[in-house]
Amino acid sequence: MKYPAFSQSALCALVTIVAFTGPVLHAEPLAGQERPFDYDYTEEAAQAERFDLDNPDPAMLRETFAKRRARVLQSIPDGAMLVHSVEWVQPRRLEFQVPHSDNHDFIFLTGLEGLQSVGSAILLVPTPEKDWVVLFTSADTEFVRQVTGIEDVRPYAELEEELSVAMTDYRDWRITQLRRWPLAAALSGAWGRNHKALYLNYPRFFRLGMPEPPRLELFKRFERFSPEMQLLDASDLLDPVRMLHDGYGLANLRRAVDITGEGIIEALSGAEVGMSEREVMEAMDFVYRYRGADLGFPTSVARSPINGRESQGPRIPEGFIQYVPRSGGDVFQSDDIVHTDTGAEFNHYSADLQRNVPISGELNDKQRRLYEIALDVQKTVISRIRPGVTWRELHELAVQMLRDAGGYDQYYGYGIGHFIGMEVHDEGDYEAPLQAGMALSIEQGVAPPDGPRIAFEDDVIVTEDGHDWISEWIPIEINDVEALAKQESTLRTFLGKRP
Repeated sequence: MKYPAFSQSALCALVTIVAFTGPVLHAEPLAGQERPFDYDYTEEAAQAERFDLDNPDPAMLRETFAKRRARVLQSIPDGAMLVHSVEWVQPRRLEFQVPHSDNHDFIFLTGLEGLQSVGSAILLVPTPEKDWVVLFTSADTEFVRQVTGIEDVRPYAELEEELSVAMTDYRDWRITQLRRWPLAAALSGAWGRNHKALYLNYPRFFRLGMPEPPRLELFKRFERFSPEMQLLDASDLLDPVRMLHDGYGLANLRRAVDITGEGIIEALSGAEVGMSEREVMEAMDFVYRYRGADLGFPTSVARSPINGRESQGPRIPEGFIQYVPRSGGDVFQSDDIVHTDTGAEFNHYSADLQRNVPISGELNDKQRRLYEIALDVQKTVISRIRPGVTWRELHELAVQMLRDAGGYDQYYGYGIGHFIGMEVHDEGDYEAPLQAGMALSIEQGVAPPDGPRIAFEDDVIVTEDGHDWISEWIPIEINDVEALAKQESTLRTFLGKRP
């Protein structure tokens, strides 16, 4: 089954509040971050080893989300942060948006999703006296308190009143008001008189011409009622925290890669001449869902013909990825390479991988030559990943190697990769040096006009002294992929049946 952030067994077992003591090391400040936060990669990597994702310990989950909130509170330079749950998102033009993309910040901070998160918001207010963490919910408050470990859980209807009191009376607090409205008083104190900063979860993925998310109307009202209120984007503070993965995130990324690798192996070993791209794709996606995962983005399975002739698959106009499958009805022929770009998502963490398999079982001379060029670049770039290196340095290395190999850099139509996490293209700083705890997808390819196209993509975690290539076990060497093509899929009996 698909395990949400909290499994059903965990929900029933949550009966105590877990106190959190943060780690002692500080993360290096990232670009745009005004205050550092506590993060220790060694500690988080060890924690990842202890997570049982099939039967998660409720106490470990509560501690995980408490540490996340503590890091965000540390990073707030002044004012407060208010993150609403999001029930729907605007359509986006890119293929990697999933239905809950815009709710990932709320899920990241609380672990709540689905019906548990509808009509909810979390308010974070750091003050010298205490850090306020208040969850406003439309669900049963006691149940949510037990689930999340958040002590202060209130009905969602009280949020508007607390905010209104804080904004109304900040210039004239009397002792009776302080006693009656301690949260509003703390919020007013955090705001001060002249500079009132409130970080809000504006849409991460927006299209200006589409209907606005409902919460934007509330955001506008802050400024109309209090012109000195400075509304800021919460993602500017949340991004650096999400970039450095905790133990739970690291464990889920590894599981997502493991499931993706299993799907690739089963589907590509079952591919044969006469099958369509969509049939191979469906086999791959079935494995993901059977293993309790979702799709981090729509799977692409595509023919890569040797002579570069056009595939008969669907052509997707920009902006319509959600309407047209990325894998079409084009049928594989004997000289084709099967290429896949795919990633399973487990507990909201997504893998992103590309592999290439000769459907005949052997690469011909031209395919082998291009394959070796692309693989050499991929392995060389991955070998250079370590703390301190920059994305641009890795990109320029790939471009130079492709140029030296025969001018293939002119057909290199994208960057060396991207950050991965709760989005397959996750939030990240592409200018700052890499740090331990970041996770990257490294991709490149050789795609001459006369074919074929060979492209790789692998997932890598930056460690304290280098990197961990977590997808390296998925067949990528020539001998291994040729053996994979000849291997019998455990789905073969089913795949061989035709209606």
